[in-house]
Amino acid sequence: MKNRKFKTIYKIKNALFFTVLGILAVIGAMWFLRPEKSVIEKRELTEFPKFTLSGLLDGSFTGGVDKWYADTYPLREQFISGTYRLQALYGNRSQQIIINDGNKGDDIPDIPEKGDPTDEPTDEPTDEPTKGPDDTTEPPTEPPTEPPTEPPTTESPAPTGEMVKDLYVTGDAAYELYYFNRACTEAYANIMNRTHQLLGDGVNVYSLIVPLDIGILLDASTQSSLGSSDQRQAIEYINSLMDPAVHALNIFDTMKAHSSEYIYFRTDHHWTGLGAYYAYVDFCKEKGVEPHTLDQFKSVSFPGFLGSFYSQARVAAMKDNPDTVTAYYPMGTNSMTYLGFDGELHPWWVVSDVSNNDYNGKYYTFAGSDQPYAYAHNPEITDGSSVVVVKDSFGNALIPFLIDHYEYIYWIDFRYYGGTLPAFVAEKGVNDVIFCLNMYNVSGDGPISLLNRLIPRQ
Repeated sequence: MKNRKFKTIYKIKNALFFTVLGILAVIGAMWFLRPEKSVIEKRELTEFPKFTLSGLLDGSFTGGVDKWYADTYPLREQFISGTYRLQALYGNRSQQIIINDGNKGDDIPDIPEKGDPTDEPTDEPTDEPTKGPDDTTEPPTEPPTEPPTEPPTTESPAPTGEMVKDLYVTGDAAYELYYFNRACTEAYANIMNRTHQLLGDGVNVYSLIVPLDIGILLDASTQSSLGSSDQRQAIEYINSLMDPAVHALNIFDTMKAHSSEYIYFRTDHHWTGLGAYYAYVDFCKEKGVEPHTLDQFKSVSFPGFLGSFYSQARVAAMKDNPDTVTAYYPMGTNSMTYLGFDGELHPWWVVSDVSNNDYNGKYYTFAGSDQPYAYAHNPEITDGSSVVVVKDSFGNALIPFLIDHYEYIYWIDFRYYGGTLPAFVAEKGVNDVIFCLNMYNVSGDGPISLLNRLIPRQ
C-alpha cells in the first residue's frame, strides 16, 4: 500500500517537473518575445553573436549563444521582479545595524591663507597631494567656544540602517556616501581659475557645486559613523582656492535650511526640481537679478518614479513608495534643440512629457536629459544676453529656471561634448559661464580629466 502511494507521488512529481521544464522550453523558443533591453537593470541585453568559423572552433560562438539565451530569456523582467519580492518576504531589510567598513576620504585641510599670486596652480590630480599651509584657523562651521585640547574619546553611535551595494539604506530612502579627494578637488578649483584666466574679465564664471543628499538630509553623527566626509567643509575648502574673480557659490546652507522639504529624491541620486529652484535663487542673488517666485511657474508632475538608488538596492519599501518628479515650465519658451549622439540636431522641449516613460525614466523630463550639447532661444528677451552651463545630470533640473534670464542659453554636458569651452564661448559671444556639477564630479579622477579636456591648457 505504501509502495503504491510512493509510486503515485513520484509520478506526480515527475509529471510536474517535466511539465514545467516543457513550458520553460516553449517560452525560451519564442524568439519574438525576447527583450532587447532591461528596464530594471537599465542596460542593453546581450546580442546574438555573429557566426564565424573560428568562433565555432574555439567555442566563443557557442558560449555567446549561451549568454544571449540566458540574458534575453522571455519574461526575464518578471522573474527578476519576483525574486526581489520573494527576498522582501524575509522581512524589513532597512532597519539593521551596520558597521562602517573603514572607508573614508582624505582629511579636509583648513582653509589656507592666500599665497603668492605668482604660484603656478596644478590642475592634475596627484597621488601624493601637496602639503597645505600651517594654518590653525578652523573653517566657519560653528566652532565650540573652547576648542578641546584633545580629540573626543567617545565614538559616534552606529546608524540604524544597512549598506546595500555602496548605498546607505534606511526606510524607503537611500543615500550615497561622499569621500573627499583632496587632489581632485584642488584640481577642480584650479580649473575654475584657469577658465577665468582664459576667458578674461569680460566673461563671468560661476561655480555651483551641488551637495549630495547624505550631507543635507542626514545628521552629522550618522555621516561620521558611515565615514562620509563633511560636504560643507569640503565646499568651503574648494571655494577658498578659487580666484576672487570666480563667483564661487556655496549653496550648502541654503539646501540645509530646506532639508525638511522635498529637495532630493528618495529612490534616486538627483535633487528634485524644488531643490534646483533653491540653487537658482542663490545664483540670482550672486548675479544681482531678481529670481522668480515658485508660484509664478506652471508645473507638471510625473508620479511613479523609481530611480538609480532603487535600481541598485532593490528595496521593497522604495517600490511601495515611489518618487514624484515635478518640473517647472520656463515662462519665455519651452522650445529647445539638442545635438544628439547621432550627430544630428533635434527639436525638443525644455520640460517634456515623460508620463509614458518607464518608471526609471521620469527625470528625463528636464532639458532633453544628458545630451552632448543643447540650446534655447528666449524671444521674450532681446538684449543679446547669453550663458553656457557646463553641467552633469544635476544641471538638467536647473536649466528651466535660467532660461527666463537670458536671450540665449546653451548647455554642455562635459562628459560627452567634444569641443573646448574657450572656443565655444568665443564663437557664441557668451557673457556668463556656469559650472553646475555634483560633489562626485568635482572629486574624481575621471571627471577632472574630462574637464581638463574641455578647458585645455594654453
